[in-house]
Amino acid sequence: MHLNLSRRIAVAALLATASLLAAAQEEAWPARPLKLVVAFAPGGTVDQVARVLSARLAPMLGQAVVVENRPGAGGNLGTEQVVHAAPDGYTFGVGGSPTHAVNVHLFRLSYDPIADMTPLALLASAPNLLVINPSLPVQNVKDLVNLARSKPGELSFSSSGIGTSGHLAGELFAKQAGIKLTHVPYKGQADAITGVIRGDVTMAFVTLAGTLQMVEAGRLKAIAVTSRERSPLAPDIPTVVESGYPDFDVMAWYSIAGPKGVPASVVARFAQAIERGMNEPDTAVKLKGLGATPSFLSGPALVDFMKNDSARWGRVVRDSGIQVN
Repeated sequence: MHLNLSRRIAVAALLATASLLAAAQEEAWPARPLKLVVAFAPGGTVDQVARVLSARLAPMLGQAVVVENRPGAGGNLGTEQVVHAAPDGYTFGVGGSPTHAVNVHLFRLSYDPIADMTPLALLASAPNLLVINPSLPVQNVKDLVNLARSKPGELSFSSSGIGTSGHLAGELFAKQAGIKLTHVPYKGQADAITGVIRGDVTMAFVTLAGTLQMVEAGRLKAIAVTSRERSPLAPDIPTVVESGYPDFDVMAWYSIAGPKGVPASVVARFAQAIERGMNEPDTAVKLKGLGATPSFLSGPALVDFMKNDSARWGRVVRDSGIQVN
């Protein structure tokens, strides 16, 4: 009897000690450098957003915030690394709409990019531009749709690869406009843009950053922006919505998430630091250079946003019959 009581007391003491240790660890967070895993190569928009964020977080947290690039498999390799990391609040991943909203519908993943992770914050968002070759006898979206209807399947659009945002935007546009377009995938956005400039393809949905310079130089003609409202970076370019397609709203977005099980106290403190960092005036200036704007969101609202976007692109993938080789 006394032995059983002693054992119960010992177990209770151990549990109490473990709880105190865990609480002490959380209270001390962060006690060492943090790692931000970027699932794409250096130099891309996701990588640059991560580096803007790390520069803001380091002085606030009092620890180095190291960006580690882990590209491959459309962002799946880096994301999987985060999924399987210890949920101790020191490893997080910076990704975006393809890795969290699209890839689950294109690849056989060993994880759920939402349910098997701890979403922390939406960081920024950016629209695409619908660009065409300047020699094309088209002035706006209406002209483009009419031309496509007169030549079913003859008009084509390029992208940086199957399942990318440019590919999905093209498929969504074709469906909503009731036209048939031919998709031509390239190895990267630079090649996809070159295809439009050379006249090898009719059009492309591409990121704002960098592309605007080609538009201003007359090498491309931009006839629409894919956000619901006009972009402050290109206020003279109408939206696809304005052109008669009220449900066409395509935004690339960038977010940060950790492995499943990150302590709630760490999530709260980290999300608060992220919000402060993204709200700094200089952050908006840096993101503007990438064609993006701060778009902070966290908690249940973030999870709902990710689920809704994933469901929408899942429908596009199924309706279009997109398959990754």
